[in-house]
Amino acid sequence: MSGLVVRAFRGRRAYYRGQSDYVRTLRDQPDLAPVRERAEALRTELAERSHRSHLGWTHITITPAAPAVPEERP
Repeated sequence: MSGLVVRAFRGRRAYYRGQSDYVRTLRDQPDLAPVRERAEALRTELAERSHRSHLGWTHITITPAAPAVPEERP
């Protein structure tokens, strides 16, 4: 199961340090739109929300999510 992580950063310093103010992981689900499409819609929504509410998010990124690791059972 693949997924994408959408992160929003406040300022250049936080972006380069990897300190995000907002993180959401989106995974494939059969009854929803494709992950890339939902991630782009979320990016647009976050940009509009940042502008409207003066949140100051300067960088909004979409990156691949780490694969979910199943628990090891003895």
